Amino acid sequence: MEGDLALHSSEATDPVVVIGAGLAGGLLALELAGLGLPVIVVDGAGPAATPLSYGGIPWWAGPPGPLDSWMAAAPSRWRRLEARHGPLGLRSCDLVLHWPAAADAAARQRQDGVLQQVEGLARRHLGADQLQHGPPLAGAAGPAAAAASGPGGTLRLSYARVDPGLLAAALPGALRAAGVRLLREQVAAIEPTRAGWNLRMGAGVGGSGAALPARQVVLAAGAGCRALWPSLPQRLRVSWAGALLVDRPPLALPPGDTIVMPLLGQRQGLEHRSAQLQAPELSVDVGWAPSGSGWLLGQSSLVRPDPGQGPPPDPHHTEACLRQALAGLLPALAELPGRFVQVPVSFTHPGLPLVGAVAGDPGLWVFAGFGGPFALVPALAPLLAAAIAGDPAALAALPGAAPGVGGG
Repeated sequence: MEGDLALHSSEATDPVVVIGAGLAGGLLALELAGLGLPVIVVDGAGPAATPLSYGGIPWWAGPPGPLDSWMAAAPSRWRRLEARHGPLGLRSCDLVLHWPAAADAAARQRQDGVLQQVEGLARRHLGADQLQHGPPLAGAAGPAAAAASGPGGTLRLSYARVDPGLLAAALPGALRAAGVRLLREQVAAIEPTRAGWNLRMGAGVGGSGAALPARQVVLAAGAGCRALWPSLPQRLRVSWAGALLVDRPPLALPPGDTIVMPLLGQRQGLEHRSAQLQAPELSVDVGWAPSGSGWLLGQSSLVRPDPGQGPPPDPHHTEACLRQALAGLLPALAELPGRFVQVPVSFTHPGLPLVGAVAGDPGLWVFAGFGGPFALVPALAPLLAAAIAGDPAALAALPGAAPGVGGG
């Protein structure tokens, strides 16, 4: 274990305790430390969602309004972070959106509508010459469908990404250099006290069973937030995400440092329907992205009617579904040797992530439920850090993101 649990409220300035050392917790801790606050980050050895992400920064993709400006600021925010804390994995890259030949006129109309929406969002920030249409990925368009309703295709756009593997390797050192204390412990429970909060550490294998007092606590543990504080709003939900890790690059890879994703992604639609589900539902999106020295293939997402985490799905079944979807695009992809990994991730339905103080629980904050986290987290972390530091107006620009109380 790194650090020392023997902290007392008599210290001149009580540390802010951030639970979770992934993307959200790590960047928030850096912002808090930059404001001069003492910070402790507590993180166990559980599965982390950040390394399984493609790391894409859709900086041009926010809908009109405040979300657009926050997302558009993401590249400059990442450059600012790297200027202060050293390399964190920021890369320029391209995004290739692909779509198959439409099976009928209705499907073609839907594709055209989504394509126009994407192009409209991108053109606000990109020049027309940075939107490049191309043929479908090899094997993605069947001759019969192409003859009936037109072929599939691709759209290449300027993009940015943070390599999750490089970020995971660099972040602990950046935190220590910023004066943040890292505790490698699993938080079993948080309990209110007269002076604030008490964090009880897991007493199992590798757990100390110790208690850590704190006046201010931030839940930034992604899917683990609800388990620690079940009364968080129901719109904070958990899914199980999976991907295949391979060493060899996929065949027919577009040139350059590129993320490949479907134009009509299934995950977003499934998350949007999550509150209406009557049974668990699995979606698979066919894409890939470089990660460290290897590649991530596909994105599976299992969402259950209950907003909680639940047990992991059968990995053999999920991997088989993912490989079947890969074979539908490029058969050779389904044959690549690799390791299937799945982790719980948090999301919100609908709207913004949970960012702010938990109503009715003084000193308890939450920073979780991000869609497009690599764009939104670096933009929103400074706002939450300022609020925790005592600025009452810091979160005024975030209508709808306040956590509220359970059920909201």
